[in-house]
Amino acid sequence: MLALIGIGLIVTLFYSTGSIKVSDQEVTSSRLLGSKSLRWSEIERISMRGQNLRLHNHDEDIVLSLDSQVEGYPEILDIVFSKRPDLFKKGEDTVLSSGWLANLYILGFGLFLIIAFSVFMFSLSEEFEKISSAILVAMGVWLLVSWFLSPKSIALEDRTLLVMHFFKEVSYSAEDIRFISLEKTRTKDGYVYFPQLNLKSGKKIKLPGFKQGTVITYQVLKKWHEKAISNRDNYFRNARV
Repeated sequence: MLALIGIGLIVTLFYSTGSIKVSDQEVTSSRLLGSKSLRWSEIERISMRGQNLRLHNHDEDIVLSLDSQVEGYPEILDIVFSKRPDLFKKGEDTVLSSGWLANLYILGFGLFLIIAFSVFMFSLSEEFEKISSAILVAMGVWLLVSWFLSPKSIALEDRTLLVMHFFKEVSYSAEDIRFISLEKTRTKDGYVYFPQLNLKSGKKIKLPGFKQGTVITYQVLKKWHEKAISNRDNYFRNARV
């Protein structure tokens, strides 16, 4: 028992003592047992592991993982991609979509909860067991409804963002959007991040990370919006000349 408590404390310390430091020359990720650094010029490519952005050097012998649980993670991402915008362009896309495997998993799990526990609910005699089964059936229904209502893909045009749902398509111009942010919500396992469209009307639209991942989705949308607004301003500026 004491051994398990000790292991738990070590794991907690390992993750809670993480930090990320950025300077003009390099980025450093530190943990309880040590740290890794990469100069900006040494970064060859990026990848994702969960919500953590990973930076790889050319020889692949150094992989620096940026912990998404540290404070200021969205600001750190902005610094990384401002220092090395070419890394972002390698992951840039004009269509963001959810993966078929993730969709299949959500649909399958939701249907399993509904069908399996509906059968159990009518075969059980105890009231408590029936209530428990009904709750799980409701969870399955909520899961399927949430899937149907959530965006399935996003297409980026010059100054228009098209959000495709299962039954409809909604378009927003760059002028409709006040800004794009990376928001977070706390769970028992830590922070979970998601991109969000913040409209000038005050409406906030929560988006999935799609198969590109939360970080890439956020950066693609943010860069698209900045470019669209900049092109609009340049157009009106030239028109007045």
